[in-house]
Amino acid sequence: MAATTFNGPVRSENGFEQISIASGTGAITTNLDVDSSGNIETTGTAIFLKPYTSITDSTYTVTSAMSGTTFGLNAAGGIVVTLPTAAAGLHYKFIVGTTFTTAGQINTAATDELYTGFAMIFDPATATDTNTFIPDASDDDTIDLGTAAQGWLIGGVIDLVGTSTTRWNVAAMLHGDGSLATPFE
Repeated sequence: MAATTFNGPVRSENGFEQISIASGTGAITTNLDVDSSGNIETTGTAIFLKPYTSITDSTYTVTSAMSGTTFGLNAAGGIVVTLPTAAAGLHYKFIVGTTFTTAGQINTAATDELYTGFAMIFDPATATDTNTFIPDASDDDTIDLGTAAQGWLIGGVIDLVGTSTTRWNVAAMLHGDGSLATPFE
């Protein structure tokens, strides 16, 4: 069968199927099915890639349209990231992609938007040196990776989820060194 090209949306009230037909028997196999409710079922491997952005500039502003994006913090000379206005359901992940030589920060859009949650910092040089830091929810609007003790070593992960118009929940696992210190300011 020839390929068909459509100009505009293809619509169906009863789903879509991608099939294959066995050459010897004519048997039909459904490889991908989108039912009338939009549910997807496949016999193959479905690959859904999430967006990734490498930040190499010294300043970067995240937008609400970027929700679901993973960001690599890849400017060793320091990065200041500003989040969009908090809203329930916004979700961003930050990976420390290079060890900083000067401060890295993730700031909320306004001083009345605060962090809740935790940051665990591990010192890989000392197996038993692990600390958990919790923002006090009164004035913590900055995650400051200003020193090795605050978790600026390569490999750390910061997961942020907006829970309201004034709160960001943090789940961070960071690599640090020395006398571990809170990254919350």
